[in-house]
Amino acid sequence: MKNAARSRRLLVVLDFDGFLLNSYALLALTLQQFGLDVGDEERFRNRRKFLKYLGGGKELLNNLVRIALPSERRIREALTECYHEHGRVYPAFRPLINHLIAAPGVQCGVLSRNYTCRPGPTIRAVLRQSGIDDEGLDFVIPIPVGIKKNDVLAGLRSSGHHGAVLGGDEIGDYRAAVDSGYDPCMASYGFDGRERLLRQGAIPDAAIHDTPAAAVEALVEHYGHYFDAQANAALRAAPPALLPEPVAT
Repeated sequence: MKNAARSRRLLVVLDFDGFLLNSYALLALTLQQFGLDVGDEERFRNRRKFLKYLGGGKELLNNLVRIALPSERRIREALTECYHEHGRVYPAFRPLINHLIAAPGVQCGVLSRNYTCRPGPTIRAVLRQSGIDDEGLDFVIPIPVGIKKNDVLAGLRSSGHHGAVLGGDEIGDYRAAVDSGYDPCMASYGFDGRERLLRQGAIPDAAIHDTPAAAVEALVEHYGHYFDAQANAALRAAPPALLPEPVAT
């Protein structure tokens, strides 16, 4: 039975920030502590690189005219505290991840380009606080600046994997998945919205999911045969959590 499980092993890689939890809300809550405004979520999604975090339009001007902007270190420290206090994985993902961890034919882990001070322990803390068996995960990988996600994905996959899937929320996630031989499961509720994923990313509509519940439903539909019958039935019968869990304030 052990060899049979290995022969049909599935590799599941889940992007942490944006796909599994509402990172925008945590960032906005953190910057509020310094009197900074990151702007509304829709416009936040349309900004790239550093402008995403400084704000846009009137927010950018108001932030830049402040006499003493906080140091990057202070912001990262505050962001780390915010993740520990308020960070939670979307409810729809919690039972799925625990079933993935328990399934003998599945290797499951989390990766992220997370900007907290100690990303590995922070990611694990959020997972534990969300009721997820973080110790059962096969890996938790914070991706350092300068390291390509393609290289990490390629290093994780081996000939022993019958299939591989990446859950992500940005155009770069989709391209990294395709380049590395993974099936992409894309979220439009994360850092890139549906319109950007479709138009600028040229991502097929069928690969894009608008809620955490829809992403979970797609993963169960396509990969539920890797679970045992009881787990499969439980996931399919679970009531959908259609709305993201709000971040406490």
